[in-house]
Amino acid sequence: MKSSLTAVASTRLPLVAIGLLVLGLACTPPKPKPPQACAPGTRCLTVDDKGRENPQGTYLAQCAGPFPDYIVPATLFPAAYAGPWFSLAQDFPKELPPAEDLPWKKIDFQKGKKEADAYLYALRDYAFDGMIEADFEPPKNAKRRWYHAPLMNFHNGRELVHGVTQERPLAYPELGIKQGRTVHNYAVGFYNDIGAYTFGQVFARPNDPNVEKARFADGAMVFKILFSAATPDDFESPDAYLLEGAPAWQIATQEDPKAKGKLTTVRLLQMDVAVRDDRAQPSGWVFGTFAIDRQATDQPAWKRLRPVGLMWGNDPGYTPADQKTKPLRESIISDQIPSYAKEHLGWAGRVNGPVDNPASSCMSCHQTAQVPAAAGLLPPNTCDTDQKKLYWFRNLKSGEAFGAVDKANCQPSPDPKPASLDFSLQLASAVQSLGPSFGNVNPCTPPATILSAPSAPVTEPRIER
Repeated sequence: MKSSLTAVASTRLPLVAIGLLVLGLACTPPKPKPPQACAPGTRCLTVDDKGRENPQGTYLAQCAGPFPDYIVPATLFPAAYAGPWFSLAQDFPKELPPAEDLPWKKIDFQKGKKEADAYLYALRDYAFDGMIEADFEPPKNAKRRWYHAPLMNFHNGRELVHGVTQERPLAYPELGIKQGRTVHNYAVGFYNDIGAYTFGQVFARPNDPNVEKARFADGAMVFKILFSAATPDDFESPDAYLLEGAPAWQIATQEDPKAKGKLTTVRLLQMDVAVRDDRAQPSGWVFGTFAIDRQATDQPAWKRLRPVGLMWGNDPGYTPADQKTKPLRESIISDQIPSYAKEHLGWAGRVNGPVDNPASSCMSCHQTAQVPAAAGLLPPNTCDTDQKKLYWFRNLKSGEAFGAVDKANCQPSPDPKPASLDFSLQLASAVQSLGPSFGNVNPCTPPATILSAPSAPVTEPRIER
């Protein structure tokens, strides 16, 4: 009998254990799902940092078209991330769109401050029409089409939420930032259909850009919105915080160690605009910029940007010594400029945004857009006199290359002979990314022959934006 009871007990113990196990499983919270690396319906490729497919690669590329939406470190995805994912607007027009009734064309921007402000606001409103409601996702804009520059993935590359790229950081004492602090900034740009047509022509073959097609038509317009990760604690005084009430985005970035595994909040600080306008001679371009004004109460908050100014030429020969005796003739600084932006203008008071380097200006930077990048955006340290620096403040025509400069002596060089990319640093960055100097590839439309990494040290400077 004893042996029989023992047998029964031995058969019941496993049932109890199973019951406890089931109960334990029911009470255990489910493990978080691993992050989804790419949007549904896209190809998700494992690549290295050059874009080459590699099962052991530590980067992920999302492909929804012939160019990657993003190529980012796999570690950048927050835990259990489920979107949104940035989508590159890349269905560039195959034919030059007809010129529409462009509102800025009715305004004589060179007449005076009132007209310059009106011109800038016309560009801003054209850019924001339908885009604010679409959260700056071009396919959702019911008013007009906007497009992104492709292949800005390898240097200051696109992130995965809003497609922003890294901009110039700010540090003490700029804009009242504390000593020892560095503030990171980010931006994303958009081209209208006339501007995007040129990208389609240059990249008709996705891996073989034709730089002879790099000429923008009258009416081509681009705008760029710039965000800062600055917080009140980054400033010498909380009263100096510039971004109170500014629109905010969340992005996935790896610059801030505190942001590892989570999204970073960034706020709107600046907006740049540029437009091909045949009235702007000799360049054919007008550049302008805005800065956020924390005192403004406009709704929506995106419209709290105030004009800094615009420029259609570089005022050749004008140096800081001239500021006391004569005004600039090819730049107009707005009366509405926020005070902090007025203290951060470009060289000799030329137009420049709060994030931009005050040693240059909007137009002088952008006219260095060429391939190969045979001159930096700024005069090198060897340009130790104002007369030498003035080489960056010539007036070039649309389609005229800046030329090569020998950094060792700040002298023009006959070699190499670069090709102009018509004042577009985003186009320059895209073209340069596929050049042999850096060994990058387009994983979404791989070339027949994969370029290897350069065997010799890279001497060509990176396009910064």
